[in-house]
Amino acid sequence: MVARLSVRLLAVLLFAAAMSVAQPAHASTLTVNSATCAVTGYYAPDPANYGTFSCTATASGGTGSYSYSWTVFSWCCGDSYYGSGPTITGNCKWGTARIFTVYVTDSSGAMASKGATVNCTRP
Repeated sequence: MVARLSVRLLAVLLFAAAMSVAQPAHASTLTVNSATCAVTGYYAPDPANYGTFSCTATASGGTGSYSYSWTVFSWCCGDSYYGSGPTITGNCKWGTARIFTVYVTDSSGAMASKGATVNCTRP
């Protein structure tokens, strides 16, 4: 009976030791450090009415690689934007504003977000 109990206790201790070694280190919290936008120039087909912009996000922490998703809250005039990575570009009508949120997801599924705004004024 004592031998059987000793074997079980030994098995539990070995399992606990194996689990403490096998557990991954805790990753730091995923953070979107910045999401900045700027007017970059004039839209060539219609420079009198439209400009171009660029927004770039930076992230840190989390686990593994990042994926980026951008949403726009203030979209008018049929303008479009391009890109789905850390940088997007697009066209905007002079005198309008674009309000974005960038969502960054790491490879473990953690998500962080940050807002960005571009005021489309002539440079």
